[in-house]
Amino acid sequence: MTFVMGYRNTKTLTEKMHNTTQKLSILDQLMLLAIDDNKGTFVSDYSIFGYCLAGAALYDLTLKGKIVIENERVKVINREKVNDLALDKCLEMIDQSKKERKVKTWIDKLGQREKSLRKHSLNKLIGLNILEEKEDKILWIFSNNKYPTKNEIPENVIRKRLMDIIQEEQSPDNNDIMLISLVNACSLNKEVYGKKVAKEKKKEIKAIIKNYQFADETSTLIKEIHESIIAALTIIMIVPVIAAT
Repeated sequence: MTFVMGYRNTKTLTEKMHNTTQKLSILDQLMLLAIDDNKGTFVSDYSIFGYCLAGAALYDLTLKGKIVIENERVKVINREKVNDLALDKCLEMIDQSKKERKVKTWIDKLGQREKSLRKHSLNKLIGLNILEEKEDKILWIFSNNKYPTKNEIPENVIRKRLMDIIQEEQSPDNNDIMLISLVNACSLNKEVYGKKVAKEKKKEIKAIIKNYQFADETSTLIKEIHESIIAALTIIMIVPVIAAT
């Protein structure tokens, strides 16, 4: 009897964790991967992370049928909220624009709202009991809040899935490819896969992203926004380097 109850409890916990992970947008998943589990601080480069979050938001809004790309421009097709503050704020901003703008423009504009995107996603992750917020004072005056992991299972599920793909043990789907692309764009490969694997699988990671076949009609749309996002991120990150030289 004890064994059966233990099995049921384990199964219930696994299902609960799966359901929790399912509630996470690509933006939320990227946030989790960018935070040091113990220190609760961000390990991604702030200069590019906001743009990666913006790319994730555009992708999420596409998945939810809120926007499409037509003639390289983002168009709102459904302005109804999705009950996710980070995504709803992005959708509202795009919808209120006086004209339809290119993906790069929106990644730039939304990327400049990094603090807002991070705040809304962090609050969601705290509400799901995945992260916790700890106030940290600098010189006993300035607040520097940290967000260590409270429940490591959802992030571990994400990490294992990506690792299995990188190790070629599992086939990716559209969402996996988008997340792998954003992790790569944010220079988070070492953080997500570990230094050794990130170095050994550098070429394979790029090949997985480049060679993935988007098959069905929905995937074709996702492929379009995926390529536009990565291209825009590349341009945005290259421009400051050129200017500095």
